[in-house]
Amino acid sequence: MTVMGIIGCRIFEDEIVHVLSNDLEVERIYLVKNEENIGLLNKLEAQGLEPVVLPVYEIRACLEQSEEFSVIVQLQEIGLHMNPSRLRSKTYTNLSLMSGFADGILLFYGLCGHAFSRMQTDFAHTGCSLQLLQDRSTGEPARPLEDCIAAALGGSSRYREILKSHSDTLFLTPMWALNWKNAFGVDDELLPGFEFTPENLKELGYRKVARVDTGLSYEPDFEKKIEEFALNFGFEVIEFEGSTEIAQQSYSLMQNMLLRPHLKPENILFKKSLKSFST
Repeated sequence: MTVMGIIGCRIFEDEIVHVLSNDLEVERIYLVKNEENIGLLNKLEAQGLEPVVLPVYEIRACLEQSEEFSVIVQLQEIGLHMNPSRLRSKTYTNLSLMSGFADGILLFYGLCGHAFSRMQTDFAHTGCSLQLLQDRSTGEPARPLEDCIAAALGGSSRYREILKSHSDTLFLTPMWALNWKNAFGVDDELLPGFEFTPENLKELGYRKVARVDTGLSYEPDFEKKIEEFALNFGFEVIEFEGSTEIAQQSYSLMQNMLLRPHLKPENILFKKSLKSFST
């Protein structure tokens, strides 16, 4: 039995659907039964998958009777990144539960205010491999991404380069566009004293909204939501080509580390690139 866990922000819902629906090796997908996983469940089922939805303790009982390669997913609420200490507390609670029966856990998060800076040390006693989304775009040693927009744009270095000439731009992926109020902490005590209005955003220097197209189409209203946002705030709409490469690479590396620990990361990525080229 090999068990891979995923704990992530709902912002990465589409990327998780993508990697799971394209994984030919996963034999069983479990979703922890909670409100945050409802959208993920609907999208996975729309792709023809049949996830098993159970409370954590029932998932553990099922795994004890199984020899399959299984993936367990626990998504967390959008907006936790606005409060790193709350994000760390919530994630640590779920890590404590999942690390008891998972061989490795991939966190669909970036650095997020360094909320996870001590994660490896704090969970070293569990023997469970833990990994944040990894940025390998520069050819240098892998390092955690800055945030979810960096993941969508293909890496932190490309994100920083884009920001040099687009510092007046808010970047929205499909899940950001549909959930921007929660993602930005609007109507929440996380932004005390700040009203999310066109006037205040323009005072901060924002003039544009970028539609980051990752090539995923699980949210058909993406373009409509971007237009609504732009109209509401009086912003110009621009577009950037994104990708799912970092999500896919990070998932593949964790999966192969669990199923094929003898392979080096660079060999895993090389084989994957050959496969993509041949198809």
